[in-house]
Amino acid sequence: MAKNNSLKIVAVLLLAVVAVWLFYRQSDSSSKFDLSPYRALGAGAAEEAARLLASKGSVLVVSYDTTEFKNLAEEGQLKSFQETIKKNPAMSIAATEKFKLSPMERMATGGAVPREQFLKALQNHPNIGAVVLFCAFPQLSAQDHAALKQSGVKVIVASACVPGYRKLVESQVIHLAIVPQFEPPATTANPPTTMRGWFEQEFLVVSAANAAALPY
Repeated sequence: MAKNNSLKIVAVLLLAVVAVWLFYRQSDSSSKFDLSPYRALGAGAAEEAARLLASKGSVLVVSYDTTEFKNLAEEGQLKSFQETIKKNPAMSIAATEKFKLSPMERMATGGAVPREQFLKALQNHPNIGAVVLFCAFPQLSAQDHAALKQSGVKVIVASACVPGYRKLVESQVIHLAIVPQFEPPATTANPPTTMRGWFEQEFLVVSAANAAALPY
C-alpha cells in the first residue's frame, strides 16, 4: 500500500512539473512549436462528444482562463473544439466555464478545476448532455460522484493521465478520458495529414470498455 501511494505521489509530481514547463513554454508567444496536436485534441474531443450524444444536445466546456497568461495551445484546442461542434447542427455549446490557476496552484492540484466551481457550473446548466473538461478532473467526494452519475450528464476529460482515472472510468463517473498516448509514434511514420490522424497518433480515448489501458 505504501509503495502504491509513493508511486501515485511521484506520478502527480511529475505531472505537475511537466504542466508548469508546458505552461511557461506555451505561454511565450515567441515559442515555435507545432499546434497541430492541440488543435487535433479539440477537434477529436468534439467528435467524441458528438458520438457519445448521438450528435444532438448541448455541451458545457470547462477550460483554463488564459486572459492573464496567454497559452496558444489551450486557446487552439478550445477554438478547434468550438469549430468542430458547429458542424453538428443539432449540437451546441451551452457555456464555456473558465477558471484561473497560478503555476503553483497547477503544481498543487495537477491542473484540476476547483471542485466548487465545477459543481456550480453543472448546477447552473442542468439541461446539458455532456461536460467536456480540458483540464484534470477535480477531487470529488463519493456523494459528488453519485450525484453526478444520477444527473445523467456524460463526462469527457481531456488531460494528462491523473492517478485515479482508471477507477473513475470503470465506474463511469468519467465516461471518456482522452489522454496522451503512452507509447510515442514510430519514428519512421509519416506525419499525419488530417486532424483525426493527429488525434489518433497523439491521444488515446478510454472508456469503461478499455479502462485497463490506463495504468492508474
